[in-house]
Amino acid sequence: MSAPQSASTGQAGRTGSAPGPALSHLMRDLAATPPDVWDPGVDALALWSDTLADVARDLPGGRDAHRAAEPLAAPAQGPTRAAIGILAALLHGPALRPWTGWWAPERLTEAAQRMVGTLAAYVPPSQWVADPRSREEAARLFLDLLGLRPAGESEAVAADRLTALSSPALAAALAELAQEQRRAAELAAQLADKRAREAAARTTYV
Repeated sequence: MSAPQSASTGQAGRTGSAPGPALSHLMRDLAATPPDVWDPGVDALALWSDTLADVARDLPGGRDAHRAAEPLAAPAQGPTRAAIGILAALLHGPALRPWTGWWAPERLTEAAQRMVGTLAAYVPPSQWVADPRSREEAARLFLDLLGLRPAGESEAVAADRLTALSSPALAAALAELAQEQRRAAELAAQLADKRAREAAARTTYV
C-alpha cells in the first residue's frame, strides 16, 4: 500500500484529513504495545529521537533528530513519559508503516506534544493500552493529529466519532487547541500576505 502525499488535520484545528489505516489495526497495535515502555529506565527522549530518525521525512539541512525531539524533553521526564513510548511504538507498528517518511519530524513531535497535553492529561497512558474505549479514543486522536482519519470514514464521521468519545474536559481542551491552531494559521496567512506585498513593492521600485 502506498501512502498519500499530503493532508492536514481536521478535529485538531486544520482543514482536512487523508484516509489512514483501519481503526481496528491501529487499536490492535496499541493493545500490543511492548511492555518496556513502562520501564522507568528507558530514556523516552532518546527513544523519540530514534523514532524520528526511523519514520520521519528526511531532515533537511543536516539537522539531527534529537533537535526535532527537544520539545518533548519535559514530558519525557514527567509522569506521562510512557505516552511517548506508546506513540513511538505506534509509529513503528504495522498499521502506520505505510506512512513512514510522510511526516516532517516537527509534525510528529507536535502530535506527540498534543497527545501528552490533551489526552494524557485526562486519560492515563496505561488506559490507552488496556481499556477498549480509551484505546479507540487514543487511536482516533492520534490519527487526527497526524492528518489522517480511519479508513472507510468520511472527515465528518471521523470528527463526530472522536467528539462522541471525548470526555467533557477533553472536548474542551480539543476545542481550545482548535482555536489556538486557527489563530496560528491566521497569523501565518497574514505574515505571508505581508511578505508578498513587500516583495511586490520592492519589484515595483527596482
